[in-house]
Amino acid sequence: MLLCLSQAMAATTATAAEAAGCTRSGCTGKNPVAMGCDTDAQVIEQINQGNDIEIKLVWSPGCQATWAKVSINPLYQQSVYAALWQTPTLGGFAAPRPTPSITTSNPTGVSPMGDWKMTSKACWNSRNDNWEPEPLLYEEGGKVIPTPLVNGDCTDWI
Repeated sequence: MLLCLSQAMAATTATAAEAAGCTRSGCTGKNPVAMGCDTDAQVIEQINQGNDIEIKLVWSPGCQATWAKVSINPLYQQSVYAALWQTPTLGGFAAPRPTPSITTSNPTGVSPMGDWKMTSKACWNSRNDNWEPEPLLYEEGGKVIPTPLVNGDCTDWI
């Protein structure tokens, strides 16, 4: 029986990998739904802003890629911007992969994917699609500028 179970699990993993249209860095910048990566998607972390906003950091074992998924309550009156933020594992600057603008007429969206080997977090905000609501720090003119959390929230860096 144990042998049958392990074969079934291996077949499921192989099926998910075969269904994927890309893997790792080959998925970077691509839509997870269009590439079939959502078929084995797993939520790594999720945060909610009351009953209005839900942001998830998602990953696909078959595609070995991560992305952000955001949903809003259709009655929520503000536009919401969301993005997968990634930094190279050995350091560097964070870069966003934004979702389309989320509105009452378009209440759900996914970001383009990134390679799971990079450090990732999912964020939402109400300013614009390149705003990072929880930066490690901002620098301007060689000086560190303290910034309070404004207009948004992020999952932990994973």
